[in-house]
Amino acid sequence: MVLEPGTRPAGSRGSQQETFRPPAPDLGEATRHAARMDLADAMTTALLTAPAGDRAAVLERAAGVLHPRFADWVIADEGAARQRRTTVLGPKGAPVADVLAQAPAACPLVIEAARGGAPMLQVRPEDPDSFGCDASGAPVLVRAQVTSLLCVPLRGRSDGPVEGVLTLFRSGARRGSPSRWPRRRRPT
Repeated sequence: MVLEPGTRPAGSRGSQQETFRPPAPDLGEATRHAARMDLADAMTTALLTAPAGDRAAVLERAAGVLHPRFADWVIADEGAARQRRTTVLGPKGAPVADVLAQAPAACPLVIEAARGGAPMLQVRPEDPDSFGCDASGAPVLVRAQVTSLLCVPLRGRSDGPVEGVLTLFRSGARRGSPSRWPRRRRPT
């Protein structure tokens, strides 16, 4: 990026000594744009260098790029009819093993994304059970303190069948996002 002073626009009034000063650049927007480009570059590199034909490796590399740069949690499920959870990346100290042990068939959002073939975005998810429960019976969204989520069906070709689902969770506040939302109380 090059930043330099501009000249006075044609037809503007002012003395010859005055120079036109364009508005200051929005450094926050420039930073966000650079971060998006870095993410796109890292994802492209990961996908192009993955072993050809190894879907599990491709999915694992993509998950590694998205976590923690884009999402606090990255959950990958392979298959559509008979799904199996292949990758779970989460924050340090989080119940990652519990989410990995969870059957994708017990996650209504994952099933809906696989069957419907359309991505789903939820901000402050209303139904705490929409991603199912862990082995202790606790809703995964509550245990992971999810403030927003994105479920994306994965296809080999744009018109092909769904071959998996990638789920991204964000927990708490992030740069450029609202502060931590109040927790919803569950009836007792």
